[in-house]
This record gives sequence, C-alpha cells and structure tokens, in this order.
Amino acid sequence: MVEHKDEVVISGIGGLFPESNNITELSDLLFQKKNGVTMDSRRWKPNKLGALSGTGKIKKIDTFDTTFFSVHPKLAQVMDLMTKICLERSIEAIIDAALSPADLHGTNTGVFMGSAISETEMKAMDTESSVGFVMLGTSRAMQANRLSFILNLTGPSFSMDGGWICGSNGLKKAKEMIENGLLSSAIVGVTNLTLRPELQFLYQGLNRLNKSDQTKPFSSDADGYNRSEACIVFYLQKASEAKRSYGTLLNVKSMQFGNHDGTLTEHDGNHFKSLLLDSYKEADIDPATVDFIEAYGSGIKSEDAMELNIMEEVFCTENRRTPLKVGSVKSNVGHCEVSSLFMSIFKAIITLESGYIPPNINYTGPNNNVAALKNGKIQVITEKTPFVGDIIGISSFGLLNAFSHVILKKNQIVNNIIVDKHNSTNIPQLILVSGRNEENVKEALNQIKSHGNNTEFVSLTNDVFTRNINGHFFRSFNIFPQSDESRIDDVWNVTLKRPVWFIFSGMGSQWQGMGTDLMKVPVFADAINKCDVILKPKGVDIKNILTSQNPKLFDNILNSFVGIAAVQIGLVEVLRALDITPDGIIGHSLGELGCAYADGCFTAEEMLLASYARGQATLKTELIPGMMAAIGLGYDQIKDKLPHAIDAACRNSATSCTISGPVESIKQFVSQLKSEGVFAKSVNVGGIAFHSRYIQSAGPTLLKYLKDVIKVPKKRSSKWLSSSLPETEWESDLAKYSSPEYHTNNLLSSVLFEDVLNHIPKDAITIEIAPHGLLQAIIERALPEMVTNIPLTKRMSGDSVRFLLTSIGKMYASGLNPKIKELYPTIKYPVSRGTPSIYGLTFWDHTEKWSVRILELVKSGEHIISLVIDDDKHLAQYQCQGQYIIPFSFLLFNVWKAFIEINSKSLYENSIQFQNLRFKNNVKIHPTDFSHCYIMIQLGSGLFECDVNNEVILSGEIRLLNNLVLGSNEEKSINFDNTTDNLLCNVSKNEIYSVLKNNGFNLGFKNITNLNIYKNNIQGSVEWENNWIYFLDCLFKFPFLENLGIGPIEIPVYIREMFINPALFENRSEKDISVNYNKLSNEVTCDGIKILGVKNAPISLPILNSVVVKVQEKSFTKFNNLKCKVRTYLTMK
Repeated sequence: MVEHKDEVVISGIGGLFPESNNITELSDLLFQKKNGVTMDSRRWKPNKLGALSGTGKIKKIDTFDTTFFSVHPKLAQVMDLMTKICLERSIEAIIDAALSPADLHGTNTGVFMGSAISETEMKAMDTESSVGFVMLGTSRAMQANRLSFILNLTGPSFSMDGGWICGSNGLKKAKEMIENGLLSSAIVGVTNLTLRPELQFLYQGLNRLNKSDQTKPFSSDADGYNRSEACIVFYLQKASEAKRSYGTLLNVKSMQFGNHDGTLTEHDGNHFKSLLLDSYKEADIDPATVDFIEAYGSGIKSEDAMELNIMEEVFCTENRRTPLKVGSVKSNVGHCEVSSLFMSIFKAIITLESGYIPPNINYTGPNNNVAALKNGKIQVITEKTPFVGDIIGISSFGLLNAFSHVILKKNQIVNNIIVDKHNSTNIPQLILVSGRNEENVKEALNQIKSHGNNTEFVSLTNDVFTRNINGHFFRSFNIFPQSDESRIDDVWNVTLKRPVWFIFSGMGSQWQGMGTDLMKVPVFADAINKCDVILKPKGVDIKNILTSQNPKLFDNILNSFVGIAAVQIGLVEVLRALDITPDGIIGHSLGELGCAYADGCFTAEEMLLASYARGQATLKTELIPGMMAAIGLGYDQIKDKLPHAIDAACRNSATSCTISGPVESIKQFVSQLKSEGVFAKSVNVGGIAFHSRYIQSAGPTLLKYLKDVIKVPKKRSSKWLSSSLPETEWESDLAKYSSPEYHTNNLLSSVLFEDVLNHIPKDAITIEIAPHGLLQAIIERALPEMVTNIPLTKRMSGDSVRFLLTSIGKMYASGLNPKIKELYPTIKYPVSRGTPSIYGLTFWDHTEKWSVRILELVKSGEHIISLVIDDDKHLAQYQCQGQYIIPFSFLLFNVWKAFIEINSKSLYENSIQFQNLRFKNNVKIHPTDFSHCYIMIQLGSGLFECDVNNEVILSGEIRLLNNLVLGSNEEKSINFDNTTDNLLCNVSKNEIYSVLKNNGFNLGFKNITNLNIYKNNIQGSVEWENNWIYFLDCLFKFPFLENLGIGPIEIPVYIREMFINPALFENRSEKDISVNYNKLSNEVTCDGIKILGVKNAPISLPILNSVVVKVQEKSFTKFNNLKCKVRTYLTMK
C-alpha cells in the first residue's frame, strides 16, 4: 500500500530582481517587454579591466535593517551583502505566507540557503576597522544560521554551494523532509550578485557572455547571456497547513553528471533527457500533457539547440495535441546563475497567478539547429499568451553538466470574495499594519488601498500584523471601503505594553436605534439573539429596544436598563472575540452590572435579569417625581452649595458631579448654576432620583428580585474596583462578592467614580463600554494625558460599525493585538489563486546604507600594500647602502592607484596633482619580513598618509585634474635653451650607475641613459618601460646628480608640487624621454610631468659596509674644463 504524503506548496515568496523590488514590479517588467539588463556604472565603470558592463542589477543593495536582526553596527559594516539581502527576503517570504515571524518561534522549521562566489568577501578582509567581525560577517553559513537564531527555529539550518543548481538541491531536500514529517515548514533561498569586474572578466574568457545588454534565448542570433543578480526566498509548507498556495511542488529533481566526453562546461543532452523522463515518471505525469515549459534558455546557441531538441523528444510525442509553449526569463533579466532556477520559478508563479504567460523578448527568429521551432512543434512565446494548463515544468542547468527540473501545479481555488460596498449587510474591512518607522507604515497603507476590498487579502494581512513583530515600533490601520470623508492615516509609536481598563457607563448612554448598525457585526448580533431568548419570557423585545426610533421608548426606565445591559453584553463579547482582556474594571452606577459580567461574576442571563429587576423595582415602588443633572463642578466644590433637598448622587471627578432630587428643586438649582456660569444639564433618568435618599424605598424590592436572579454569588476579582463603596470598605464582606446585597447597595448609594479613577495607571488604555461614550469628557479631563481613552460607540445613526472598527484600530495602534478576523465570516485557506502578495509591503528601516562600506572599502580611503621582497620586483631591485628600502616612487604610485580607484577612474584617464609631499623617513625591509603599508586618503580634502609599522613615512595631498595637458610644447616657467647655457660635461649610462653603486645605490633598473650637465640645468634621457615606479624614481634623482660622489647620498624629503598627465604615456611608442632639471627654478620637467620645489637631504640609513678603495688602474686624465670642479670632473670620468 502506497503511503499518502501531504502535498508541499510554496506558500510565501520574497525576492529582489533586476530593476524590480517585488513580484508586482517584476510582473510589469515581464508583461511590458522591458529589459532588466542595463549597461551602466552602478557596479563598475564600463570597460573597467576590460569587463563588459551589461548585467542585470538589483536596484538597492546598500541598505540593511540592523536593528530588526540585532546586528552590531561593526558587524554590519563587514557582513556579506548576500547575507544581508537574503535575511530580509526570508522575513518577507514568511510574512507573505500570512505568518508573523513570532509564529515560527520554536518550530521545527528548516533553513536552506544557496549561494556561490562571494564578491565582497575579500574586500571585507581589507579593513582593520571591524577585524573582529570579519569572519562572522563573511561566513556564508550565517545566511541560514543567523535566520534560525533570530527566529528561534529548531530545524536544520545550513548554507549550500552546489553551483548554479544549489537552489534545486535545497528545494528538493526541504520538500522531502516536509513530506516525511521531519520538518513542519522550510525556508529555501538563493542569492546571486555581480558586484566586481574581475569575475565578469573571467566569464568573458569562457566565451559565454555577449557584448550587449540583450540575452536572446532560442533566437537565431543568440550570442551568449548577460550575468544578472537576484535574491529569492520561498517558504514551503504542507498544503493542509498553508494559508496560500502559489503552486504545488509535484517534483524537484537535480543531478550532477561528471562523466561526459565534452569540455568541462559542456552539457550532455542524454543526461538532460534522462533527468526529464525520470522527473515526469516519478510524478506520474505524461509529458505530452504539459502546456508550457519555462526552459533554461541561456542564449548560447549550442546549449539552446541541445535543450530544445531534447525537449522535443520528451514532450512532443504522438500524444501531444498542441504545440509546446516555451520561454526563458533570461531574455528579460539575464542569467541569474545561482538564482536562475528560482528566477524561472518566479516567472512560473506569475504565469499561474495571472493566467498569462509573460513574453520572451530579443527573439528574432528560430535557432537554425532546432527543427521543432521551424515546424511548429515548439513555440517560443513572444506575446502575452493565455495559460490553459495546470502544470509548468521549469528547467535549469549548472555550469558543469548539472541539470535540475521542477514540476509546479497551480492552485485550483479561484473564487475570490470581494466586498460589495453597496451591500448594506457587509461590514467594512479593518486592516492593521505595523512597521519599523512612520514612513514605511504610511507607504504600506498606501499600497494596501488598491486591495482593501479583497477579503482574502485583508484576512492574510491581518493574520500577519495582529501579532507583535519584533522591532515594529509603529502602527496604523485603515477601513475599507473608505468612507466619503478623507481620513488621514495617523501613525502611532508603540514601544511598551500598556495596561487595559474597562469602563462601563450607566444611565444617560442610551439612545434611539443604538443597536441597529451594530447588529451587522456577527459576534454582537449573536449576543443580542441570546439576550432576546432570555428576555422574551419577560415580555421584553430587546431587538425592538435596540433598533426602535420611538422617541418615548426610554421614558420607561426598564427599557433603558435592559437596553444598556444588552449593548454592554454584546460589546464585551466583541472584546472577548478580539482577545482584549482587562487589567482593571470599573463601572459607573448601572455600569457595575457590566463589571460583573466582564469579571466573570455574572452570566449574560444574570446580567440581563439583574438589570430587569432593577427596572421592575423602581417601577413598582412609589417614588417621588425625581430628576438628576450633570454639573460642571466637583463634589468638594459643590457640597456646601447644595440645597437641603438635593443629594450629590455621583462624584464623577474633581470637576464633575451628578446631583439627584425632586424635580422642582433640581430645576431651580440648575437655573441658579447656569446664571453663575456653571455647566448644568439634566439627565434622562425616567423621572427617578437615583443614588439619593429618595430611592431608598426601592431597596427591599430590588434585593428580593436580585436574590431570585443571583442564586450563588461569585467572588469579585482584584481587577474590579468598586465605585459604590468607599475604598475603606473594599475588604468588607459586602464588597467581596457580586451579590444581591452589593448590587442593591449600588442603586441606593452615591457613585464614588472619582475615587476609582485615581487608581487607573498613568499609561493605561481605557475602553468605555456603553451604547455611547458618555464618560469621555469626564475621564479625559480627570486622567493624565498619557492615558489613551477609547469609546467603543458614539451617538451616531448609521455609522456605529465604522466607529467601532475605528476604536478597535485605535486599540491596535496603542499596542493591543485584537484578533479582528473573529468579527468577519471565516475565510477558507488556502486563499484563491491571484490573491495579491503581501511581501511587497514596505516595512524595513533602510535609513542607514550599511553595505556601501563593504562594496567600497577601497573607496573609503583605506588601502593596504603588502611589503614582501620576494613577491614584489620593485622592492627586490632597490637597495641603498646594503639594505632594502622602500622607494618613495613606490609609495607615491600606490597612493595614485588607490586614489583613482576611489574615484572609479582608470590610470590614464585624468591628470594628477600632488602637493606638499613630505618624505619623513626611510623604511628598511628585511628579506624575510612580512609587513604592510597602510594608505589612508581623505575623500574630501585629498590629504593622505602612508603608514608602516605605526609610523608615517609619506604624507601630502592628491587631486584629479580634468583639463591639464603637460607636453613638450607646453610653456615652462623657465625655458631651457642649450645654446645660451654652458655645457660642463657629458655622462654616460654606465658611468651614472657605476657612481651610484659606488655610493651605495644598488639598483636592478637602470633607466637614466645619459646626462648633460650645464651651468643652470641638468638635461638627460630616461627610458620609459611602462613602469611608473622606475620612471618617477629616476626623475627624483635629477636634483642631486650634479653632486653625486662629492657628498653624502641624498634623497627627496619634500616636493612642493607635482603634476602628471598620464595620457601622454599611454601606448607611447617613443621610449627615450627628455628630462630637464632647472637649478634656478628647482623644477624637474619632461613630457607630461612637472616637479616643483624639490628639497633633498642625506639618507638617514646607517652605512653597513664602508666603501673600500681599491686601485685597479693608474692613468692620467687631461683636465680641460675650467668651469667644472676637479673632484666632480674626476668622479664623472
């Protein structure tokens, strides 16, 4: 018996693609036939190192939300860009599956991340600023492990490097482990970046890349592909547990074939064919029934031909009734290498979700080596085409004869449920959103507006955001369909958990039709239906009381009591459905019945019958005509003003109280207070003076009725604070239980509401529960500003539901997590095909551009040079007085190279100006030493320093010049004319370097070919060997050549200014360059170079070996130049 395995589906997606930040943008790019491959300088300057610049590029790779992932800033500086990008995309995939990251906490979820070459790793190694974090930041194991750590996942977590099909390997493993019950879900991702020109140049050597920005799969003029970037993550679940399905993975198969006769990168068609046949055989699918194949389609003609010809053999059998449709997303976005399979799956998902196949671009005609393209058996899709099948096959190749194939089946559910804004029985959709900052919450709300009427999308979105998401400090909400009023989306900052207090109002909150609109809310309506069953035997029609517009309805006090109680029961049930629980409960007068219900001391039946008993007792007791009035003074302010016949019934706050007494007495006192400018207003209490001496006679009747209702009194919890007993009596027997005696006392005693208000914490969220927010004015004045006061209702006909939803939205915005889906009809999961994706919503804090520091470590102005004699020919050929020293030309040239790399220039592109060069010390190097020179350049000023062994040996300034041209015809400050200057002597190349050697300079390069020493000038020739270090070193020697052999060896210690126009040296055919040193102006000049203000000083190295004079030959030399010193003349000769 074959064991049934639950299907595995892709339930969440996240991705960044060339020129597209989400699936919507990618879909637009594909269907609008745009090219995602660009030729620009976003990664490297075109033709740098000879590398082609036509690549597909992710829009933003320089951002990362460090706080969300708890990454230290120093670690963020050196963290691999692939790790950063895939971490964020993983969270997006989880959210797109309608899960909060907290839902995965402690689950057996596996993480499988694939990548290949990291192009930022070596650059991260170049810095010492975060040296302790480099290994952690560049370890690609962290792509998976850090995600598992952040989410507290208990499943396997590993990164894969299996070449271009490592994504297939991860997908296959995840699918199998979920099917076999080893994992509850899996996160599978791949990342590919093309950041540096070096790797691009190497691929060019394989003859796989084209020279344009057009990849042309299957076309007759295909000439290779463009490399491309993408980061894609899929969230996998069992179909039975998924809230959405982008497609079922029927099979994932990948194989690596090492045994083939071709070259290393050649693909064997027979192996590919066997993979395809096995894939469909295992899935029990006839290949002839497959309507569309998303092929590998690299744009290399031979590979395209092999792939299509094999596809003809496998898919175009005699059972096929229609042409096989094929496409390749590489025509639109290039070859994403490691991410190429997932890129193709993404296109397949777009096809399944939209019902249309996106077109290929750059197709001019069929590949000449594919007969099936010519005879119509295979059709390349070049226009938007309806997709009529259920299955898509997706192929991908590895670089080294590896193949993979995925079979994806579409989600069959298509019944979208859309809110009809004209249907009065529907309640509006409340959507909750949270984010990292205020801006992205507003942006997310803006994106949601176009989908707010799709109830499935709303349900998925609310599933995500009704739970706390770590690091989401900002919240907001919206209601759809939107009302005619233009509502501003306010955003609240939420950082702390706040206490919740329920406040139940009493008499005065009732109004005609107070329940009409609320009956549209299923939870509320269910509660009222139960109330109706309870009250019908008493002859009370509660639905009529809640919906009637009769203005005299509430002249009967019983209708007021049961109406208020029923609404409070319905609203408490709504709050319970939302999972909003109180930390404190207080009530005002009749509102203490609501307290008993919310505290669990009353059932709904007990509360309703208690309110009915209260009404019956007052109606059946003979009472004087009474009245009550709200007064804008506190009890302490009014107690001495009260006439003898009037009692202070309710002590509401320090600025408010309610008085009770005979009608005429109340009317007269109200008029008096109004004349004094004091707020005073009568309250509709059915002609009864509650909470006064005039109601006392109703006490025995009420107690009797309540004893019939409350059979077994329950103990009040500590949450419920009594407003009918002074605080000094809260521990009394009367206060401990929600008893008939307690509630009788409530009717007869003064309401001490002011006292219980003082117990509400200063950061609380108060929720007023009544038909109308009667107490808002009182509590807003009485409580601290930090308290958030939320009434659930307001006296407003026809819009009570929207007001209720707005109040629930405010609860969420204040930090609570209402389960609002309980207010709506149940949405069956998985949702319909075509339900918009969630992951494109904006919720990252990308204000800091961390990744720039990795990509541009050299551009940050720091550069490191290795100083190893065996590895550097320039150092090996430079000795002075028997010791290896660093030539200043070596340092200067490396500063120059670092500076042009910072500015993304080539060596010969711009002229360079050096200023204030100070050569501060000579550094000797031992042949076995291994050390570094650190070059630090300030980007703004151009100031630089070279540091060896923590000592500065060279400093100065450097800048680019755009228009400087220094040539042989350029005017110099002092022109040299050899017809007016007196020639003193000529010196040959052998003589020059013989004297230099005898004086301690042992050089492996000898580029000064001759010298003519004049009175005011030294003129010579220097051989140009395309080596700047040798050439500049020769120029630096000209100022002291005249005195060579006379005094100590000198080297430059200061150069005021130096100009170099390297363009004159590029591809120079003339090797001997004339150089002139003007002694009067202290300038060294030649074609393209001018050195001004040179100062020399004796070299500071100790002499290791003194020069031994050895007489080898005796001869007489004729001295015939009276203008030259004898010693100089003899030295030169």
